[in-house]
Parts: sequence; C-alpha cells; structure tokens
Amino acid sequence: MSAVETALITVGLAGLVGFLAWTLAARRAAEARSEDVARIAQLEATMAAAEGQEQALEDRMTALSSRMAEQQRKDFLDIAEERFKRLQSEAEKEAKAQITEMEGLVKPIEQSLATLGEATQALEEKRIGAIAGVERQMQEVGALASRLGTEASNLSTALRRSSAVRGDWGEVALRNILELAGMNAHADFKEQANTDTGRPDVIVNLPGNGVIPIDAKATAKHYLEALETEEGPQRETLFDQHAKALRGRVTELTRKEYWSSFGDRAQFVVMFVPSEALISSAFDRDPALHEWAMDRRVIIASPASLIGLLRTVALTWQQVQFAEQAQEIVDTARLFYSRMATWSAHFAKVGTELNQASDAYNAAVNSWETRVLPQARRLEEMQVADNTAAQLNDLPNVDMALKEPTVPKDE
Repeated sequence: MSAVETALITVGLAGLVGFLAWTLAARRAAEARSEDVARIAQLEATMAAAEGQEQALEDRMTALSSRMAEQQRKDFLDIAEERFKRLQSEAEKEAKAQITEMEGLVKPIEQSLATLGEATQALEEKRIGAIAGVERQMQEVGALASRLGTEASNLSTALRRSSAVRGDWGEVALRNILELAGMNAHADFKEQANTDTGRPDVIVNLPGNGVIPIDAKATAKHYLEALETEEGPQRETLFDQHAKALRGRVTELTRKEYWSSFGDRAQFVVMFVPSEALISSAFDRDPALHEWAMDRRVIIASPASLIGLLRTVALTWQQVQFAEQAQEIVDTARLFYSRMATWSAHFAKVGTELNQASDAYNAAVNSWETRVLPQARRLEEMQVADNTAAQLNDLPNVDMALKEPTVPKDE
C-alpha cells in the first residue's frame, strides 16, 4: 500500500470519525434541547401552579385580615359598649336610688313647709287677734269701770248691812275681772286653793312657775256710812275709820304670809278692793298707805289696776306661747335646711358619677383613636379590607360638663 493510499485512508478514517463525533454531538445536543424544553414546560407549569397558590394565599390573607380587623373593631366596640352600659347602668341605678332617697327627703320637707306655713299663718292670726283683743279689752275696761261704779252705788245699802254680802261682792267682782282679763280657770288661775298659811281667794299662775296670790277685801262699811252722813266731824271720822280699816286688812294679809307657802314663786300678795272710790278715799286720808303696804309685800289693787295686771299676765302667757311656736318654726327651718343639705350632697354625687361615666367612655374612645385605629388604617393601606363592605366608624367624644350645685354645709 502506497503512502498515498495510506494517507487517503487515514484522512477518510479521520473524516469518518469526525462525522461520527459530530453526529453523536448533534444527537446529544438534540437530546439536551428536548430535555430543556421538557424542563422549561415543567417549570412553567410549576410557576403557573405557584402563581395560582400565591393568588389563593393572597385572597385568604385579605379575607383573614379583613375578618381580623372587623373582629377587633367589633370586640373593641363591644367592650367599650359593655363598659359604658355597665357604667351607665350603675349610674342609673345610683340615680334611681338617689331619686328615691330624694323623694323620701323632699316629702317630709314639703310637709314641714306646709306645717311651717300653717304655723306662720296661725301665729300671724293670733298676733292680729291679740292686738284686736287688747283694743277690745281696753274698751271693756272703761265699760266695766262705769258698770262697777253703778253696781257699787246700787249695792251700797246691802253692803252696809252685812259683812257676808261685802265678802261675796268682793269675790264676785274678782271673778268677773278674771274673766274680763281673759284668764282661764284651772289653767291660768285657781280659786280657793289651800296653802300652808291659809286660803287666798285666787292664785294666778305666771310663766316660769311663778304665782300671784289674790285676796278680795271689800272694806266698805265706814265709807258707805260716811256717804250717807252730812258734812261735819262725824263724816270725817268715818272716812278716817275707813282708811284705818283698810290698813288693818293689809296687816291681816301680812300676817298670813301667803308667799311663804310658795317659796320663791310668790314675791307679793294682791289685796283686791272692788271699788275705785274705796281706795281713793283711803289714800286721801292715809297717803302713806300704799307705800306702807308694799313694804309689807302687799299690793292694794283697784278693779282697773287689777285688770291691767291680769291682762299683762295674760299677754305674757301669749308671748310665751308665741315664743314656743317661734322656736318650733326655727326647729322646723333647721330641719328643712339640714335635709336640703343632705339632698344637695346626694344630687352632687349623681353629677359626679355621671361625669365619671363620661370620662370612662372618653378614655375608651381615646384608646381606640390612639392605639387601635392606627393599626386598622394600616391594614386599609395594605388593601386588606378592599373586598369587605364593613367600614370603620368614628367614635365621637361625649361632652358632659355638668354644673355642680352649691352644697350647703350640714351643721
């Protein structure tokens, strides 16, 4: 074999080997491309499935976030509403209790005011009646003095003849004056009451547990005889004897010492003489008789002066009654003031508790706006709530600036 042939064979073998190698490489490349296409298709399918899962996951996250936001808002509102309702319920219960208590306080106050009004009206009527009574009694005093003068003249004959008649005359005149002065038997005075030293005709009761013993002395025999005697020494003597007899009556009363039976309750004794003329005649003959009798704790009283004394006593009793009624009015007013102070304190407490409920609600709203609402807005910005119909509501603050009542101090 020649070198040329050898070379050609070598070249041919080399070409064949190269062709085979190229063919093998092309085949492998084709197989690799086929695998790559399959892989790409598989990858595309995987990516498509992943995109579907991502969309589903995104939808689930959106729904979950929306539900969470709605549930949080609902839970917060429920908690705030429950707390507010609880505070409101407690405040309403407290308010009802306070109203019930106020009604219990106001009702007695209304009754006290009605009683106070009635007492004030009655007091005013009594005051007007007392003034009218004084005027009426003054008129009656004048009429009585005139009547007593007439009766004294008509009875002069009977009085001269019997000391018993004179005694009865004095007692009857005394009883009439007591009635005219507005004194009530057994309440303002007692008749023929026994004492350790005797029995005065009347014992008049005074405010403060004091008493005034009164004894009627109708010493008129010598005076009446003098009136029937002509002018002269005998007439003058009879007038002197009358003054002396009246002085003797004072001595008799002094010896009885009625005041000693009452201790400090009686300071003097009144000797009632039932005629102004009897006293006037005696004082004309014995000017020192009145002062002398007073030194011995005996007051000589005529009908007019005794009426004045007894009217003073009666008016004093009325003033005592007025003072007692006035004190009752003062006590009622103090009770009314005390109850009003208690009522106003309870009412102020109701206002305080209403303010506390308002403050608690406003605090919950502030917590919602500063701590919860910003997170909810953030979820909205993340478009979590785009597919929901629910919306976040604004919670307004409650302005309940209650005016506090002026509460008086309960002294």
